Amino acid sequence: MYGLRVLTMIKNILKYMLRVFVSVLFLCMTYLFFAALFSIIPVNRNPALNKDIEIFIRSNGVHLELILPLQTAGKDWTDEISLPPQIASSISHLSIGWGDKNFYYNTPQWSDLTFKTAFKALFLKSESAIHIDFFSRITPGKLCKSIFVNEEQYRLMVHYLESGFQRDFRQRIILIEDLHYSEFDGFYEATGSYNLFFTCNTWTNRCLKKAGLKASLWTPFDRGTLYHYRKE
Repeated sequence: MYGLRVLTMIKNILKYMLRVFVSVLFLCMTYLFFAALFSIIPVNRNPALNKDIEIFIRSNGVHLELILPLQTAGKDWTDEISLPPQIASSISHLSIGWGDKNFYYNTPQWSDLTFKTAFKALFLKSESAIHIDFFSRITPGKLCKSIFVNEEQYRLMVHYLESGFQRDFRQRIILIEDLHYSEFDGFYEATGSYNLFFTCNTWTNRCLKKAGLKASLWTPFDRGTLYHYRKE
């Protein structure tokens, strides 16, 4: 009799675990389906009539960022961001990417990624950061697309990017002193929180949308945005 009760309890546990597995699998498949669907739905199809400023959309294979001229008539990034003195004279562009601060701290390389770090980024409310790096030359390719924008589109992009920085009481952006990936890059305190539906790639895609540039309706992945620039 006791053995029968134990067997029944084990069966019930297994049934419950199967239901949980099926439910999680269904949610994952639903998420991926809508991510794929909304990624290929374009917004802002019309290109700019004037091609004043060249920018770049670049991915490292997972994470999307924008590469912008260091200085234009409408924006001089050196007004707020200090250049590494060793390479200052050779810098022509800077990259701007947004993400989960804890993720940045714990995942300098994708091989460092752990389940705990990924889970916290996707499902728990946490602080964010903006990553800035510097370039003297950019080579377009499959994962780095060159596009031209007009002055108004660039102004809208800059407005969106500037609003992503947290600022102190003097309205200065806030450098995270102890976070670096290299000798020359930097991280800054940012607004917003990373989650399953608003990722680093969603943030960058939204910047393009706000500027009236081609973008996905919604995408959590880098390839969603790059899909609309595959012929660039």
